[in-house]
Amino acid sequence: MSLYENFRLDGKVAVVTGGGKGIGRGIALGFAECGADVVVIARRQADIDSVAKEIEDRGVRSLAISADVMDWDSMPVALDRVIDKFGSIDIMVNNAGGNLDRKTYALPEISLEKFDEQLHLNMKTKFWGSQQAALRMNDGGSIINIISIAAHRPSPGFGVYSAANMGMISMTRTLAIELAPRKITVNCIAPGIVVTEMLKETMNISEDQAKQMFDQVIPLGRTGTPEDCAAAALLFASPAGRWITGQFIDVAGGQPT
Repeated sequence: MSLYENFRLDGKVAVVTGGGKGIGRGIALGFAECGADVVVIARRQADIDSVAKEIEDRGVRSLAISADVMDWDSMPVALDRVIDKFGSIDIMVNNAGGNLDRKTYALPEISLEKFDEQLHLNMKTKFWGSQQAALRMNDGGSIINIISIAAHRPSPGFGVYSAANMGMISMTRTLAIELAPRKITVNCIAPGIVVTEMLKETMNISEDQAKQMFDQVIPLGRTGTPEDCAAAALLFASPAGRWITGQFIDVAGGQPT
């Protein structure tokens, strides 16, 4: 098999949570371009229907499942639907996360309710998605957790989010060892500043304002794109990455951490 062919995903079935927009959409479309059938899971049916059509336009199969990853009963049901339609799961991308109300909370002031919400959204959902996918996954599969470079830097206003992401690095490393006998790899991708709808709403700025604010502080001179993250995900998901597990990679343009 040539090196190029090692980056193909033909015949694989991938699941991407938070796949309706932003980084999740970019990863879903990138996998489709490399030959995978792709399932997108998110809350808004219209968003995932649109992405599913884009996936099918690339000549592969898709499935759009409306589900809330914080409804703990929804993920097993959704993944069973994937098995019913495609017969297998080869790649699981736990991408859904962030901040539901698009607000920041300093640690001295955050309520226990918001603490739990942030921890559940950014850590527990990814654990649950990983566990439930592994139970249904073919040996030799791949689990990818999308976190943030906030995991290993001070993050005023995002303290619980940052801690949850750091926790996912530790959990990913342990899960990688525990699933190694089945040849299932488990890795993290930590994006830097990618101008998504969530970032713009949280900071109350436009895309142009975000670029003006951040481009100058990133060593490579620009903010990231969903496609940048998709390229890293492809490495972990493809045969080219079969000997990489328990790792995290910053996709951040050289931004210091």
